[in-house]
Amino acid sequence: MVRHRAALLDAAAQVFAAGGVEAPLGEIAKRAGVGRGTLYRHFPERIDLVVALLNRNLDDLEAQAADLADQPDGLLSLIRTMIDQDIDVAPLLDSDLIVPAPLLARFVAICQVPLETARRAGIVRLDLDETDLLDLTVMAGSALKRWGLEERRVRAPRILALLLEGIRSDAEQTPRGSAHFG
Repeated sequence: MVRHRAALLDAAAQVFAAGGVEAPLGEIAKRAGVGRGTLYRHFPERIDLVVALLNRNLDDLEAQAADLADQPDGLLSLIRTMIDQDIDVAPLLDSDLIVPAPLLARFVAICQVPLETARRAGIVRLDLDETDLLDLTVMAGSALKRWGLEERRVRAPRILALLLEGIRSDAEQTPRGSAHFG
């Protein structure tokens, strides 16, 4: 049933955000108002639940990217959404679960048009690419995962500000592969 699946995903998002990816699956079923059997029918393995949550976030990003495709600063809005999502999904990075390659490829594809639009408009660095955006999102999530849910909510705006400053077109243009410190 679609309704049970949606309730399970909503509950999993809340439980994982607060308790990490190793939180008891029984708590997810209870919060969703279903039995454990229903949980396991929809999501036989923990990774299935994690992948479904990540895909749901990508669905939201994809819809937003389509809506903002022709707006020069659409990529910046998309990045804000990514960081907002990281507040809840950062705990998923605490596990040994590997994010499947198709999810990563989907993320990269979602970013292509907004990124190209932002580059043409001079909003972001010309050398910024989709893989950079993936790396930056993973770095932000990794930074946020160290904190509890409330602290992630407090830290996320600072991480977002630093990330946006780093990709601006007028940021110091350091050649790819080199680093500039000091």
